[in-house]
Amino acid sequence: MIRILQVGMVYNLGGGIQTFIMNYYKNIDRDKVQFDFINIYGDKFYYKDEIETLGGKIYNLPNYYKHPFKFIKEMKNIINNNNYEIVHCNMNSAVMLHPLIAAKISKAKVVISHAHNSSSDKGVIKKILHNINRHLIPLFANYYFSCSNVAGAWFYSKKILKSNKYFIIKNAINCDKFNNIEFDKKIYKKELGIDNYKEIILNVGRFARQKNHKFLIEIFKKYHLKHKDSVLLLVGDGELFDEIKTSSKDTDSIKFLGRREDVNKIMSISDIFVMPSLYEGLPLVGVEAQYCGLPCIFSNTISKEIAISKKLKFLSLNDSTNIWVEEIEKLIGKKNSILDDSYNIKLEAIRLVKLYDDFLNKEGDVK
Repeated sequence: MIRILQVGMVYNLGGGIQTFIMNYYKNIDRDKVQFDFINIYGDKFYYKDEIETLGGKIYNLPNYYKHPFKFIKEMKNIINNNNYEIVHCNMNSAVMLHPLIAAKISKAKVVISHAHNSSSDKGVIKKILHNINRHLIPLFANYYFSCSNVAGAWFYSKKILKSNKYFIIKNAINCDKFNNIEFDKKIYKKELGIDNYKEIILNVGRFARQKNHKFLIEIFKKYHLKHKDSVLLLVGDGELFDEIKTSSKDTDSIKFLGRREDVNKIMSISDIFVMPSLYEGLPLVGVEAQYCGLPCIFSNTISKEIAISKKLKFLSLNDSTNIWVEEIEKLIGKKNSILDDSYNIKLEAIRLVKLYDDFLNKEGDVK
């Protein structure tokens, strides 16, 4: 059995990296591969109990922002003392390369850099750091993953993208969880307090600038003027949650549902999924919505690789709210159908395990 050291999980529920890793972790053949985890912030770890039940270990290290040198030293020691041959570093940007550095100076044979995002809104300094550090990644990693071609282009050079060490790892899902699930939808709508609404518009995402909630709410308010029996469901939490909720407090038809673990049910009762994000790597919730049969409208900043169904539209963020409203009117309530099975986690987990095995065979006794 190969034990893989995963880096990039944090404490909050519902983040893209966390969901990605846990989806694969729960579906890999754990007789062949086991995941262990580095806690990069030294704080609480949301999936702790589930990980330990599945046989994984969690190493709590000093916060890598506050104690970078101590973090690198301790992570290197963990790799060496436990004989980890593969270190998989999941990253939203190249601002912090500490895990890659620690893996490089350790005895690990395979160091994977995995790009999960296609841009950042964390300020000018961090944008400059990313643009500098992305060129340093090949000094530390020897294999390169991304969730989409857009994310790959933001992280890596053209040389890497054309190499035989670059791979797209899809944000795959458990299709059975989202496809044709059975439950009493009338009772469920009543529990959510939306049983009087006929049209349900849904967005799932962290409350951050990236997700563009303010623009979505503008779109919905204009839509609601014409369709009084419509409701907007916002699922998620984040740093802008209170601000956006307060600014929308006079609108009863916008429901803030917070963090949820029943997103599949919420998608099943909805009539359309709308996601006007400023940027995305490849949003896993967009894949889930399509598998749930929802027609979807995405901003054209989102990778076209997400298009795996028929009832789907990409719109520019420069388009007026009227155009967005018109497209919602055209698509809402129309049952979607999946064109292929390319985001099935059961298939993709087998592929990932094979890649890990191939990498080790190729590297041999290089290090």
